[in-house]
Amino acid sequence: MATLLYVLELFFLLLLGIQVIYLFFFSVASIFSYQPLKKEQPNITFHQNKITVIIPGYKEDRIIIDTARKALLQSYPHEFYKVIIAADSFKPSTLEGLRQLDVRVEEVHFENSTKAKSINRILDLISDYAPDIVVILDSDNIMARDFLEQINRSFNQGFDVVQGHRTAKNQNTSFALLDAINEEIGNSIFRKGHRVLGFSSALIGSAMAFDYKLYRDIMSDIEDVAGEDKLVELKLLKNRRLIEYLPKADVYDEKVSSAQNFSKQRTRWVGVQLYFLKNYFSDGVKELFLRGNFNYFDKTFQMFLVPKVLLIGIMGILGILSLLLPLNPLWLYLAIIYYLALLLAVPRRFYNIKLLKALANIPVAIVFMMLSILRIRKSTASKFEVTDKSVTSEE
Repeated sequence: MATLLYVLELFFLLLLGIQVIYLFFFSVASIFSYQPLKKEQPNITFHQNKITVIIPGYKEDRIIIDTARKALLQSYPHEFYKVIIAADSFKPSTLEGLRQLDVRVEEVHFENSTKAKSINRILDLISDYAPDIVVILDSDNIMARDFLEQINRSFNQGFDVVQGHRTAKNQNTSFALLDAINEEIGNSIFRKGHRVLGFSSALIGSAMAFDYKLYRDIMSDIEDVAGEDKLVELKLLKNRRLIEYLPKADVYDEKVSSAQNFSKQRTRWVGVQLYFLKNYFSDGVKELFLRGNFNYFDKTFQMFLVPKVLLIGIMGILGILSLLLPLNPLWLYLAIIYYLALLLAVPRRFYNIKLLKALANIPVAIVFMMLSILRIRKSTASKFEVTDKSVTSEE
């Protein structure tokens, strides 16, 4: 029995140890400065691309009009960009309000709504216009005034897939602040840290820009998966497309402000993660060893990672137990390395008294994270769910 427990401990030590070292490696990379790269283009000239901003929404009546209004305030020349709202299950009053703005409103109806279906419908409808670039926003996203300018510049440099810097619009509660910090840690590790070392940035579901024809082709057979951005990313990386990251191209995103909404959102995210882990991890291993495609393997490996908030609790408990019980002392060292990785990945602007208040909510977040895992259903990965949000200024 003692031998079995020893083997199990080593197994989990290796399993979690690999994750901790992975996160620490890219977290350290993220502390170095990064300037978006220029591809080898011999004659780069300034060109104002035609851009279509697609905002799919499902029952987002409380926030969509504010989002649409602010999407029209870009410094990019207005004649070169259009804003299209994919309105799924909106109230008549909301539709009427949207039509008062200089945006295109397309009502969409599906028996089983997903973000991918809404996007595909819009991609079909704009085929006659055929923009150069498509930008995808969530219904609560507010672009910084120069966002489209930065996207256009990156495409002129030769990139055809670009992830912007999605950051918090609100920090009005301790939970919203915790969610904001969690997002910035992800930006540091999975986007900036990866690009510093020459790897592809991870996509995040919004604040993304694609070459229109490339995106239309990639999306053509994606409909019934809630995490369509993950599937898009996997397809791109399997075809060895490089995803650029623009750390100064800000898009402000509404963060969840309560434990209940946090749990609901994480239930969906973890469900999507498990779906992709089950269906794509083995393919990622094959791509690594047979084709040397590290970026594709790296994406599938990320599906294997324990959610950051939950890992805080796991490593803390195991680190403490290693001091009290005859456990491997490496647990304590791994816990320290993991916490250091998180601290390095947090932008310096968050280091204030509010950070301590946010950290105090971590035990509650861990409990709700565990509850969210228990709530996962098969339908989680193929369903369009709404997380309650409100209108908040981005200042």
